[in-house]
Amino acid sequence: MTRHAHPGAPGAANGDPDGPGRLGDSGDVRALELAAAALAASAGVAGGVTARGRPALGGAYPVGAFAAAAVSTTALALADLIDHDGPVTVDAALAGAWFRAAVRPRAEQPSPWDPLSGDYRAVDGWIRLHMNAPHHRAAALAVLGLAPAGVTADTAAAQPDRETVARAVAPFGCDALEAAVVQAGGAAARLRSVAEWSEHPQGVAVAAEPLIAVETTAIARPDQPFPPGVPERPLVGVRVLDLTRVLAGPVATRTLAMLGADVLRIDPPGWDEPAVEPDMTLGKRCARVDAHTVEGRSELIALVAEADVIVHGYRPGALAGLGLDDDTLRAIRPGLVEVQLDAWGYSGPWAGRRGFDSLVQLATGIADPATASVAAPAPSEGDAHRAPDAPIALPVQALDHATGWLAATAALRAVAHARRTGEGSRSRLSLARTALELERLRDALGPAEAHAEPRVPSTPLDTPWGLADVLASPLEVGGVRLHTVHPPRHLGSDDPFWLVDERHDEAEAERVAPRGPRAVIMRPTRAIVWALLSAALVWAMQGLPETLGAALLAQPDIGARWWSNPGWAVGAAAQALALALGWVTLSRRLAVGPTLAITSALGLVAHVVGATLAYTGSLPTSGEAAWNLGVGLGLAVAVSGAALIQLAVPVLLALTRPFLGRASARSRAVTPGYARRRGRRAR
Repeated sequence: MTRHAHPGAPGAANGDPDGPGRLGDSGDVRALELAAAALAASAGVAGGVTARGRPALGGAYPVGAFAAAAVSTTALALADLIDHDGPVTVDAALAGAWFRAAVRPRAEQPSPWDPLSGDYRAVDGWIRLHMNAPHHRAAALAVLGLAPAGVTADTAAAQPDRETVARAVAPFGCDALEAAVVQAGGAAARLRSVAEWSEHPQGVAVAAEPLIAVETTAIARPDQPFPPGVPERPLVGVRVLDLTRVLAGPVATRTLAMLGADVLRIDPPGWDEPAVEPDMTLGKRCARVDAHTVEGRSELIALVAEADVIVHGYRPGALAGLGLDDDTLRAIRPGLVEVQLDAWGYSGPWAGRRGFDSLVQLATGIADPATASVAAPAPSEGDAHRAPDAPIALPVQALDHATGWLAATAALRAVAHARRTGEGSRSRLSLARTALELERLRDALGPAEAHAEPRVPSTPLDTPWGLADVLASPLEVGGVRLHTVHPPRHLGSDDPFWLVDERHDEAEAERVAPRGPRAVIMRPTRAIVWALLSAALVWAMQGLPETLGAALLAQPDIGARWWSNPGWAVGAAAQALALALGWVTLSRRLAVGPTLAITSALGLVAHVVGATLAYTGSLPTSGEAAWNLGVGLGLAVAVSGAALIQLAVPVLLALTRPFLGRASARSRAVTPGYARRRGRRAR
């Protein structure tokens, strides 16, 4: 489908003096739209976009135009998902700003770079060592002979300074050091030219791969239809399991979250990304699972079994090692949409090698200063006195961000396909293949002039990092914009459970729908509030059964005017306290049904014991009195239980629909034994 500009397209209202579809030069607008169309065609989506705003990112490569093109592919995939045949608008200035950060805390944040990460001169060229992660740093320092024996590289005592690392690198050849670091489990890449990469076996392999490789898989079961969403929030009800790390994967899942998906990010214990946490957790819930334990593997399998989409960056075979090989994935969740990210591609000698945006820039020739007719800004960790032949990084992690938007495009295409056919699919993307698209765009457009980032619209937001500014949506498709009701949060802030199933609930769609031109980002209801309200509801529903139980015991002094009887008042207070404590404690660990059953029984026990104490001043001291109390308690529980069974459906609905602040836990338990069996099958 082809979409065209329309007179009412927003532009000047957002601070663009040239109005809709103008960058100050119609040729620039046309170049942007052609760039978007070319990348969209490579990504397998069709249509045209209306561009507005002026790209600010520039340098040797047209990064601003590339950012707008990447966002455009997602916008076109979104248009196809919601069957929108009207205008699709992308703001180039906002797209570039999102490539820097969508959430910008006003307080100073830590650097995203480890002090030792960076480019080093070797005997025959330049090499980049990536040391942000402790295990990657330990591997590189061990190869260089700089890791003291018996001291981990994660401690301050083990940290050499940058000059020491530079001296250790200097005698090495680039190829030898690159191979040694990779062999040791680290991450490194030597600087190559574009021509060298195009002749490298991995460069040849990547050039033969599609930008998004798609294969269809099993058809979903009839009892698991793909959530349909609603027009304003097309991914409402879609459960996305986010198993990714910095940066491409989190960018993709953030986009899906801001279109309404329930995105649950899972990290291992101890993993942190302090510099990008505010930006990469927007719209998501974040939990921790140790998948290398039996219990953690059980939790992970349970989450996969109820997910609709899984996005991960695991290397080939890594998921199988956790008991989630291809056969197991399709068996426990037919129709699953899988999006897989990689650094170096899925074929060739480097398939599965560790890699990051900055490394791919060096290896593919993007950072080669010989190709840079316009100098790009130095990376934040770069040396202020860079040597003339030193690598020149892009002004942002453009390969990561672009691949993230392309991965969101792949997910939207796959969701649309699943809704039409019920078929699941696997889409695969890589940073190296995205780099090839940037190379082609540079060949078509040439270098781009860099501009100061314009003032773009944003919304203030209170976050765990203090006040932050959340940028406005860079795209608009049929009234749909990116927004969320979930503020960013620290990793591991949530429990590893899906929210209660609201897939076909119009009330939930209304709850998260935009209520005005500016998104309102609210904090979720606290678990304590949900538990107390749930306890109060159960307490109220047990009033009538408790009265009937008293009547069956032939105690008219309790049954008559029971609401004003002191014994009942004490019993009711004890019951309310037991219910509140039970719900607050158990609802964090159990589903609604078991919590209801256990707390109901506890509440009735507390009621009878409290009422007995009020009447007699003590618990039964004789066998007969204890027997009478036991019979009375049994009758009360039986009568109340029968009544609650009749009320089971409305009670469960009442407890799960209005009070959505906390996950209701798993609706399907997966035992450790199941995980062991799956693990043996995978091996």
